[in-house]
Amino acid sequence: MSLVVNSLWNYIRRFVLFLAVISGLSILSMIVITLADIILRLAGSGIPGAYDAVRLAAVIAIAFSLPYVTAVKGHIAIEFLYHRCSRKGRLVLDTSFRMVSLALFALLAWRSFLYGLMLLRTHQVMPTLSVPVFWIPCLISFSCILIFIIVLYHMLHPGKEFIKP
Repeated sequence: MSLVVNSLWNYIRRFVLFLAVISGLSILSMIVITLADIILRLAGSGIPGAYDAVRLAAVIAIAFSLPYVTAVKGHIAIEFLYHRCSRKGRLVLDTSFRMVSLALFALLAWRSFLYGLMLLRTHQVMPTLSVPVFWIPCLISFSCILIFIIVLYHMLHPGKEFIKP
């Protein structure tokens, strides 16, 4: 059983790293699209839909980078509060914050998915590119599910990062 669970954690680790690479490529695409649009505008024409494309890339960059940041514990901790507490107090605070995080990301995943379904039913599209947008909240929902899993790992394995930075 332990071997299966460890294999599952390793698979999730690799997947989170893959999403982090996609996030980086999304940021790179935002730079390239913006730069090309500026240069073409100086030449008299721009890229139709550049604003929509940059918005899509930004959503992908943010949604796919959050699981990695959570995995390496790259979030901002309230250090001054932790240093004022005893070891037991830090454990209680950490557990409380993780429980709240689990509830928050479960709620965000569920509500984002429902919002994506509503966008699918109403056939919402981006204004310039006419690309359907239902999948954007679904990506966010998927990211929240991964964050939920990573926070759960941190609760089960205190003091360990899910991924070493």
